[in-house]
Amino acid sequence: MIRRIAGSLARKKGNMMGKAVGLITEYNPFHNGHQYHLQQAKQLTQADTVIAVMSGNFVQRGEPALYDKWQRSAAAVENGVDLVLELPVAFAIQPGPFFAQGAVEILVAAGVSEIVFGAEHAEWDFMALAKAIQQAPDDSQIFQQYDQPYASSYNQMLKERFKIEITSPNDWLGLSYAFALLALGQADQVQLRAIQRQGSAYHAVELHPQQFASATALRQALQNDHLNVEQLALYVPKGTQRLFLEQAPLDWQPVKQWSLLKYIVMTREITELEQIYQLNDGLAQRLQKTVQAYWQLEVLDWDDFMQSFKSKRYTYSRLQRNLLYVLLNITQNEMEFAMQHLYLRPLAFNVQGQAWLKALRKQATLPVIGRVNQENSKTILKLDVRAGRLYEYFQPNHQVSNKDVHQHPFILKGASHEMEFK
Repeated sequence: MIRRIAGSLARKKGNMMGKAVGLITEYNPFHNGHQYHLQQAKQLTQADTVIAVMSGNFVQRGEPALYDKWQRSAAAVENGVDLVLELPVAFAIQPGPFFAQGAVEILVAAGVSEIVFGAEHAEWDFMALAKAIQQAPDDSQIFQQYDQPYASSYNQMLKERFKIEITSPNDWLGLSYAFALLALGQADQVQLRAIQRQGSAYHAVELHPQQFASATALRQALQNDHLNVEQLALYVPKGTQRLFLEQAPLDWQPVKQWSLLKYIVMTREITELEQIYQLNDGLAQRLQKTVQAYWQLEVLDWDDFMQSFKSKRYTYSRLQRNLLYVLLNITQNEMEFAMQHLYLRPLAFNVQGQAWLKALRKQATLPVIGRVNQENSKTILKLDVRAGRLYEYFQPNHQVSNKDVHQHPFILKGASHEMEFK
């Protein structure tokens, strides 16, 4: 993992306006559970400003978001977030530790004093656990069991040494946030707070009006056209309702990437494929062999394809991310460069968020990107611009508008709630 020295991120809070709390999100889509998280964070911290760092057009599972980052960030601000900053694609489509590393570093640079997240075990002291793990003797042989995923090996270590087992994605992320703060030297400056996650399980697929729906269930209901206008109010706040009623979600099925994936894999030499980020340790050969077995099919059973590609060593999510790295043609060197050159890119904000952003620009420890230009589009924004174009490729009729280059942040103006992209 790439770690930066704490001194490079020392926060200068003298001119910041009050107190800010940070949230780490995907908002895919923003639902009532997210609204609860937002309200609890404000109540718990008494913060003046809520800053959310949000994944861009692609999410951690390696799939495109239901709506693009501009639409989702606008809905988040309408629903009460003050400022939404983008989590660059180099971190957004990574496993938990790297995802957390980028998100936490952005929030620290943005000047938050607390980070609040939802967890299945909110009673745990995630920071204390992270410190205990760091101080434990190193036993690297536990992680040399190549017949099981890394997370399974890590859980084995936790059970043996600390008598706990982590099975929830949110708890894994909570521990990763703690490690990220420790790596940045900010564990004593930024407080990490867990709140009890409410409602349906993380991957639940059923909608229950009496409890918060999972994002997974909402995505499936929207894509299958199973929600009417009256039902929307049961599961999502007003900003998201407006988005659902005005814009159709991306009609995404994993098999839609097949033609593009097939072309890339079948026209590359193995040595070229091995240059793709994390397509190593025999994965390039395995992928090409799997594609060759299916390549004559115009339409295929995606689950069947993934089962053929999968091995005991890697999870489904890891391999789905691998395929996205191939589609985005991200090399090892490009990923390393992107992870070493973070930035603050506002996607949406209200008046309060705009004031915080104005103060932040004067003392930010990371570059603040207001506009895309020739220089940053070919350097620190290179992968995000590329991801934006791939997202547009998946739109109906491959509608390409190059929004990553031309779109300005969404601004929610004053009490009149005048809205515009500017």
